[in-house]
Amino acid sequence: MPQLTHGAILDKVYKQFTYRNTRNAYPEIPHVSQEWRQNLPKSKPKTKGLMFLVTSLALVFIIAACSSEPAAPVEIIKEVIREVVVEKEVVKEVQVPGETIVVSTGAAGSEEQAGETIVVEKEVVKEVEVEVVVEKIVVKEVQVAGETVVVEKIVIATPVPATPLVASGGQKYGGTIKLGVVDFGTMDPALMGLSEGSAYYSELTYDNGTVMWFDGDITPWALEAWASNDTLTQYTFKVREGNRFHHGKEMKAEDIKFTFDRVLNPETASPLQGQLDFVESITAVDDYTVTFDLKGPNAFLPALMTIYHAKILPSDIDITEITSKEFGSGAFTLGEHNPAERTVLERDNNYWRKGYPFVDYVIMYYMPEMTSRVEAIKSGAIDFLFAPSFGALDQLADNPNVVIKEAASAGVRVVDFHTDTEPYNNKDLRKAFQYAVDRDFVREAGLFGRGSNANDHPVGINDEYYWDEQPIIKQDIPRAKAYLESYLASAGLPAGSGFDAELHTSEFNQHLQIALALKESVAAAGINLTITKHDAPTYWEEVWMNPCCPLVSSNWGARPANEALAVQLKGDGVWNESYYSNARFDELLELANGEPDLAKRKEYFREIQEILIEDVPVLYLMHPPVILAHRSRLSDVKAHPGLSETFIENWWISQ
Repeated sequence: MPQLTHGAILDKVYKQFTYRNTRNAYPEIPHVSQEWRQNLPKSKPKTKGLMFLVTSLALVFIIAACSSEPAAPVEIIKEVIREVVVEKEVVKEVQVPGETIVVSTGAAGSEEQAGETIVVEKEVVKEVEVEVVVEKIVVKEVQVAGETVVVEKIVIATPVPATPLVASGGQKYGGTIKLGVVDFGTMDPALMGLSEGSAYYSELTYDNGTVMWFDGDITPWALEAWASNDTLTQYTFKVREGNRFHHGKEMKAEDIKFTFDRVLNPETASPLQGQLDFVESITAVDDYTVTFDLKGPNAFLPALMTIYHAKILPSDIDITEITSKEFGSGAFTLGEHNPAERTVLERDNNYWRKGYPFVDYVIMYYMPEMTSRVEAIKSGAIDFLFAPSFGALDQLADNPNVVIKEAASAGVRVVDFHTDTEPYNNKDLRKAFQYAVDRDFVREAGLFGRGSNANDHPVGINDEYYWDEQPIIKQDIPRAKAYLESYLASAGLPAGSGFDAELHTSEFNQHLQIALALKESVAAAGINLTITKHDAPTYWEEVWMNPCCPLVSSNWGARPANEALAVQLKGDGVWNESYYSNARFDELLELANGEPDLAKRKEYFREIQEILIEDVPVLYLMHPPVILAHRSRLSDVKAHPGLSETFIENWWISQ
């Protein structure tokens, strides 16, 4: 293995996507020592001491259980709906000639055992409402010569103080945060993305290798350091030691390999597969070191690990259970789950970010209608609402108990043409739409004037690969009519007959308002739209990308340029919703990903944007801001400009 120098190559090729010593910026995130990057691999698995400790503790437990002294009574603690504890003590006595021996605690009753009768002389039941945190449950049975001593259940429980605990930064511990979300889809992180509830579930219960922080930095997470070789054809990552999945397994290199091998398997059908098809092989070098060998140079691998389909899975599970059970290592674990009503997530007390999260529970309530979610946050029935309708912002802002947070974003609202089928395989027709749209009018109607206009590609204006000299598309009705007449002639249709089309949409994220404004906007060019509205779950599962519906509205969260272009427009992409296929586009994207020279890479991205403006496979209409609404009792809530990140583990309840 070559000697690796921390970030030396990556710092040259792409400033966002290097490993950074972020200790000063993010002191709450543990960081790898500098020595690891100086000499890889170096450390060996440290398991002997741990095994000795576990074995010793087990031996002490067995010796205590097998003592000739009578077994001490054991209190059995159960949870009840009031989220308090019912403490029940049942004492059994064994009747033996001449003496009485207390054997164990358990349920009342009597049984016959080896020539003697066990009689329950008394039963003492006491109920005490004590709020506790259950830390450990142990069930043990020990065989001793001539008798059986059964420790039926030991519950180690820590009472919660009446006064909330306070972290060193002043954050208070405890309480429940309630979210109002649209729906819940799949539990499989490699496939999720069409459901708001699934996005939160995945973010809160699983870990990514890296995350995009609020300032856009690619930040170490489950993978605490990385480096590349000089040619950007091999990356080496260090797995964070001591990070455990919720079922007990420590995260290791084998789990990173398992996760990404599964994503890369075409049978998985993950939307991330097409973006990672430059990966040749993945090798677990030792317990905490994993290498990715690439088919060619690529500067963006650490950034691609931030995508929500790249959640780390344990390698020891039955993968068929991934759609019904949770196997993450995130800040919360899955409790009650009813996708028709609500999902309860519980604090993981063993989370690797020591001291996080602050709240005990996060509950997602499924509320498909925006009006219901808005009323719920106004009344306090929920604490948090992502992307409230722009029309409701004024009334929410007038509520003294609701706070609005906003962040500029490169996310987009779009209309997709199915470019592989008639009539939208005709570029002249797509160009007619392009020049018929009044983007200012549509943005005013859909976003109430917020955000900014897009220019028929997904690259945000603040992205370093944005083409500064690009021609800005504006409404031009004569030009739109000329393109429409060209289409009509090529299709054998009468001149001046106009074009009738059905646009499918939903009420999700202002789609309906945008569609109605688009209908009014393009009418002057002779394009007559009929708007068909669907509820959000039906829309994403049955309409979006369905051949039945070749003209649809959609939206994308913000991504860096290379990710946005690959997932939305690459020819073989699972989520290429316009079915766009352009060999030169795909070639340029591959060249840009592997080019170490920034100036040359910018030129590749410039040509990509030029192609998309000319071809118009998608009408990229506007960049909306990310807007959150939350109750004032929540603290440290921030609007993230990225895709689905909220970092709820940082939130706490102040009142």
